Formats: sequence, structure tokens, C-alpha cells
Amino acid sequence: MTELSPRARLVFIPLAFLAIFAVYAGSLDGGFVFDDHHFVENNPAIKSLRNTFRFFSEPSTLSDAPGLSWNGYRPLAVLSYAVDHALAGLNPGYSRAVNIFLHCCNALLVFYLGRLLGFAVIYAALMGALFALFPANVEAVAWISSRSTVLSTAFILCAIICFIRRVTLDKAEHLPLAALFTIAALFTRETAVVIPILALAYLAAHRLPVKKHLGAVGLYLALPVLLFTGLRCLLLGRLAQAPQPDLPVPAVISLPLLLFAKYLEVLLYPFSMLVTYSDTVNARLAAFWLYLPLAAAAFLLFSGLAALLRARGSGAAALGLAWVWIALLPVLNIVPLTFYMAERLTYLPLAGLAIGAAAAARGINTGRGRILLWAGCAALLTAFTLNIQRRLPVWHDDISLWRYDAEKNPGNSLTRLRLAEALRTAGHLPGAYAELKRALGLAADNRQRAIACNELGTLHAANNDLKTAKRFFLAAAALNPGSNLAFYNLAKAYALERDMAAARNYLVRSLELDRTYAPAMELAASLSERP
Repeated sequence: MTELSPRARLVFIPLAFLAIFAVYAGSLDGGFVFDDHHFVENNPAIKSLRNTFRFFSEPSTLSDAPGLSWNGYRPLAVLSYAVDHALAGLNPGYSRAVNIFLHCCNALLVFYLGRLLGFAVIYAALMGALFALFPANVEAVAWISSRSTVLSTAFILCAIICFIRRVTLDKAEHLPLAALFTIAALFTRETAVVIPILALAYLAAHRLPVKKHLGAVGLYLALPVLLFTGLRCLLLGRLAQAPQPDLPVPAVISLPLLLFAKYLEVLLYPFSMLVTYSDTVNARLAAFWLYLPLAAAAFLLFSGLAALLRARGSGAAALGLAWVWIALLPVLNIVPLTFYMAERLTYLPLAGLAIGAAAAARGINTGRGRILLWAGCAALLTAFTLNIQRRLPVWHDDISLWRYDAEKNPGNSLTRLRLAEALRTAGHLPGAYAELKRALGLAADNRQRAIACNELGTLHAANNDLKTAKRFFLAAAALNPGSNLAFYNLAKAYALERDMAAARNYLVRSLELDRTYAPAMELAASLSERP
């Protein structure tokens, strides 16, 4: 079977979409989770499509949280949330369904990419199935805030497909389309900067004349990347999401290799899941002298295998391996991110792994190995599907998410803080208090201790125990005197006790630290009206 007939496509595509929706159906009754509250639920910008121009000109429209707003510039992702709101209001089930639909489209694009790379229908279908059912994709698909990941991947795949069609069919009209999809991908998520490198990898892996196509790659793919990067730096005021981590120089240098090795672990054994990887990565950084040689060996082995496959004429397999590490480049903290790693960031690299898997299957599918190959593939896809069913409940709500993470990372103070917030929001105040006490005991530094003290004080204040609340707020201010929040909370507590002089004193200190903090500005206006 070399090609699908039009009639077969009419059957195959809807059935494939229905199958993927069936696998992910368990996520549709979930709510807004974690950053969803900032990117979607409480984001005033997405409430009207009239803000479309602002999405492209004001990074602050990304989120209602200033710390998140100025860490990224993803206007098309924000626009997609605004379209969701225009069509269905604040409906997490609808937004999750959109993510699943985009995932279906990406699986279809991976299938089509396989056909363009010369794979028979059966191997291209295997590529699509591996991509569709890979367990680590749950974070990207079930979490609404990962919209930028699934949407940008769709645009990236379209851009690469258009470029390959330009090369193989020698039709220049595909280049403007490739440029258009590249621009769309960049405005959805900045990791699309790898598109021109992926295009060059395709040429190199298949021994095609790089010089002949270098001008097209530069003009239609690389130039949009350079222009977008300049615009992003202009709007955000910087290139990196975060400052360089406060680590010894050898650890900073080794971090990208350690992350590459850990991402390979997730890609090659996707059956265990973590929500946060900070504890795992910090443990490896603390013993980088032990892990660095292993990580370097994994990188050299991976790169060497890609070079060997290219030398032997296995262009598709070489491209698949090169695709993995190229797609990982933007997320290896070479340019610092606000976090070390996340499973959703394996979504684009997975397309490369699927290419490599299809190439391996094509090589094995001979003689007696044929039955074992397809039986193994069926067993693997079944195991993937079952693993997805175990993961979906974790992403159902905040309590489920952070309770799971607390089980996996029992020593993580920030996870306990997030679980406490989720419990408090749900009205489980005793549970929230217990988690905050655990967070305080597990805190790694004074900043984390101050956060826990602030939250404990807030719980006591809500229970009208202002004396204990002030004690926690004072402790928070002493632990982190550069944070305005503790001084604001003290001002509010003294205002409730009608000690206006003390309230004004602490409020002045809060506003000196952050003059843009809206609750403090509102309290100042309220106090100005009182004697």
C-alpha cells in the first residue's frame, strides 16, 4: 500500500481523530489548573477580541500576573484564548477540547511528514500513532496553558512540510507559505527559532545541496527568526526569561548537557511522570561531577549515531535524531528560562523520535521479525494509552496536580505552597494550614520561608486572629525585607484593627518597594479617606 485513496482518507482521518479524542476524553471535565488561572481565567485581555492589536504590542496581555506577563511574548497563543472566550466563554472543557483537536492535527501532520520523507503509509501511520499516544504529551495536551506548545508545533510542522515540498517538487510558491507558517509559529511560541536549523538538518541528512537552498533558508526562514527575536527583545527588554541561575560556573556550563540527558530519559522511557523537575535537576547539579560524564557520553553517542546513519545513507533516521536535539536547543537553559525543564517541552522533539522509530521499524520489518515488530508496536501503543489514562486525573484540578507532585517531590517547599493554595481556594482550610506548616519546614531559603509566613498570616487573618497574623507577617518582612507583600499585609491587618498610623506606615514601605501593586494602591486610597 503506497498511498491512501481519497475515499480512504475520508474514513481514516475522522477515525484517527475520534480515536485520539477517545483517549483524551477523560480530561474534558477538568477545570482551570495552575497557570490557567493567570493566562485564561483571570486574564482580562482575552475577554474581548477588540484587544487583538494589544496582544501583539503589549506583552502584559499574556497574563494577569506581572511575573508571567513579562517572561514571554506569544500573541497568537493569547489570541487563541480570546477566540475560545468569544465562542464559549470561560469554559475549560472547551479550551481542553481545542488542545486535543490541535493535537489530532499535529498527529496528522506528522503522518504527512513521514510520507514526504519517503515512508510507506504503514510506517507514516506508525509515526502518527506514536506521536498521538506518547504519554509525556499529556501535559502539553491536557493543560490549557500549553496551548502555545501544541499550536506552535502545528505551525512548525507546516513550515517544514512546505520547505520539503519546495525542495522535492522544486516549486517556489511553497517558500512564501513556509515563511508565513514560520512567522505564525514564532508569534505563538519563541521555541520556533529552530525552524531554519531543522530545514538545514533535512538537507544535510539527505545529502542534498545545502548551498543551493541556503538563500531560501536565509530569506524565508532565518530572516523571520531574526526579525522576531529583535521585536521580542525590544518589547520585553531582554532576551532571556530569567537571570543566570545562581550556581557555580561549572554547574552552569554543565546544565544544558544534564538537561539534554534528562530529556532523553523522558523520551526513551515515558512511563513515569513528574510535574516539576527542579528537585531532580538540582540533585544532579549538586553532583554534576558524577552526572556530567554520563550526560556528555549520551550526547556524543546520540550525535555520533546520527552522523553514522547519515554516512550509511539513512537520511530519514539521521534527520529524526538530529531533529530531537535541535528541537531541544531552546529549552536547555542555554538562554536561561524561569524553570529547568518540563515534560510538555518534549512535544516538538517527539516528532523527530517518531521519524527515527519509523526508520527503525522499516529496517526491522523483514522475514520473521515482521510479526514481532508489529506485535511489539501494538503492545507499546496499548501501554502508552493506559499510561495516559493514569496521567489525565492528575491534570484535572489544582489539588490533584499538586498532591501528585507532593508525593513525587516530598521535599519541595514550593509544591507544598501550591497545594496549600489549592486547598484554601477549595475551602479546605485545615489541610491548607497543614501544608503551609510543611512548606515552612521544607523551605530552602528565606524567600520561601517568607512566602510561607505570609500565607500562614493570611489564613489567621481570615480567621480574625489578627495578633497571630501580624506575627507571621512581621516574620515574613524580616525574612525578605525586599518584598512589598509582607508590608502590605501588615498595613491591612493594622487597618482592620483601626490603628491607622501603623497601617499608613507599613503601607508607605510597601509602596516604596512596588508602586504598581494594585491592592496597595487601593488600600492607600481607602486610608486617605479615613481620619
